[in-house]
Amino acid sequence: MKLALVLLAFVGLLASGTPQEPGATLTVTRKTTKLREQKRLFAPAVAELHEGDKLALERKEGAWLAVISAKLHGWLHETDVSSKPEVRLSGEGVRENYSASETAAARKGFNPEVEKEYRTRKPELEAAFRLVDRLQAREVGEDELRAFLIAGGLLREGQ
Repeated sequence: MKLALVLLAFVGLLASGTPQEPGATLTVTRKTTKLREQKRLFAPAVAELHEGDKLALERKEGAWLAVISAKLHGWLHETDVSSKPEVRLSGEGVRENYSASETAAARKGFNPEVEKEYRTRKPELEAAFRLVDRLQAREVGEDELRAFLIAGGLLREGQ
């Protein structure tokens, strides 16, 4: 039984998008993310990266990855990248993981064209669509997010 669990865990590691070997090519899977000077969430940014950007793994320390590109060197969290050679494309860009609601919408064929047609057929929902569009477009700056986390006791000063 223990051997089966160990083998299952090993297979899961191999199947995941977490890089294992130095030199592995990584693809950024977030719409945007920051390459950091240090391996911590609010460390100063070296550069902004975009989904689809390619980097090479230098080393892994916990959940943080030291990465390099032609001109950049820094740290990324492992959830921001994949080492799979082909990650799936979505309307938002390169991604691997989808929420249950996204998967359900995809099964129903919900895409921008379907949304446009639905908006035309259901004009009474236009105000709701505009509100959702505004919410989806909202971006919270890193300084604002950090201040919020500190004020709520979820992050200590200096982290």
